Amino acid sequence: MSNAITPSKVPVESVITGVESCFMRNKVPAPEAECLRQDISAIIRRHKCPKMNISRQEYQALWSIRKNPDVLILPADKGNATVILDTVEYEQKITQLVSDTATYKKVNYNPTSRVTTKLNKILNTLPHEEKNQLRPVNPTSPKIYGLPKVHKPNWPVRPIVSQIDSPTYKSSRHMAKVLQTVTGKTNSFVSDSAHFTRLLEEVKVHDNEILVSFDVESLFTNVPVAETIGIIKQLLSANNLPSVYLPLIEFCLTSGYFLWRGDYYLQMEGVAMGSPIAPVVANIFMEHLEDNALRTAPFKPRYWWRYVDDVFAIVTRQGLSSLLDHLNGIHPKIVFTTEVERDGTLPFLDVLVKREPTGSLVHTVYRKPTHTDRYLRGTHRGDGPLTSVIGTTHPD
Repeated sequence: MSNAITPSKVPVESVITGVESCFMRNKVPAPEAECLRQDISAIIRRHKCPKMNISRQEYQALWSIRKNPDVLILPADKGNATVILDTVEYEQKITQLVSDTATYKKVNYNPTSRVTTKLNKILNTLPHEEKNQLRPVNPTSPKIYGLPKVHKPNWPVRPIVSQIDSPTYKSSRHMAKVLQTVTGKTNSFVSDSAHFTRLLEEVKVHDNEILVSFDVESLFTNVPVAETIGIIKQLLSANNLPSVYLPLIEFCLTSGYFLWRGDYYLQMEGVAMGSPIAPVVANIFMEHLEDNALRTAPFKPRYWWRYVDDVFAIVTRQGLSSLLDHLNGIHPKIVFTTEVERDGTLPFLDVLVKREPTGSLVHTVYRKPTHTDRYLRGTHRGDGPLTSVIGTTHPD
């Protein structure tokens, strides 16, 4: 269970900003808005923070760590661990990552205004109500940060771009909902771990077969956007969805940029990282890719289930090598890696699958060795990345 430290004061500025933003989004009439402001103001004046839930010495120790410029406190990429990092080394890793000129391009201007202007022109082609709902209000630049992969040597970082309040955030989220209705209809589709375990119930593995998982390297930055736009165009037509959505979808996918240590970078390859539409579009591309791959495969795996770019399959031992070669020959930008069962077990998502002597498959919960067994309350709500229990914010 993750616990937060009791706040020492009410975040008045954040409350007021959130309230005013809510009024604006929901077009609350002026008289009602003023009454609500008075009520909220009275609540804030009367409010008293609860009693501190840690000792003064613990609070001072945590505060000294937070104020130390030589360290950063971040959640790990997996395992719900809190990690203390060397600031210089962390920044070197992010700087090295954004220095990949094949994927990112450093520019000497803030793209926010240009992106907002172009987006508004596209939104003008939509129906009035939809246009007003998606129009950005006081947009801010997306920001990149990295989550350390503590389960791997030398803790490489997974790049994360926070798109919340960016110019295209609302449009991307809306288009993601639209496209979600046309995905997940293939026989290979896995919605989550519970769905996966249900698929395993009737499976029996033959003696000459092996459990194997496939994974695509850096899928989001390798999705061929132009090709995927063509696939989406066909899907919109086949499902009687408005073709006017296509320019908006394309713009959301190709307008990726972010801020890192005062410099702005454009994303030149793949779908915009951190955009709500990115996972859906990546899934659409993967559905198309796997259809082509399985249709032309030298032999078809008896079972093949996919969650975005993670695949669980059951194949013959002698056929695995040729299947992997075939998969890696389907598209020049897509590279699959593979992991085979060990001692009859194979992890997939957060499930550990085990082969019984009878050929039946049983499963249990899988956690990486670095997992902390800490969990959030079921009532936790959030649209962005979690901060650590110490209370530090993610670096810009």
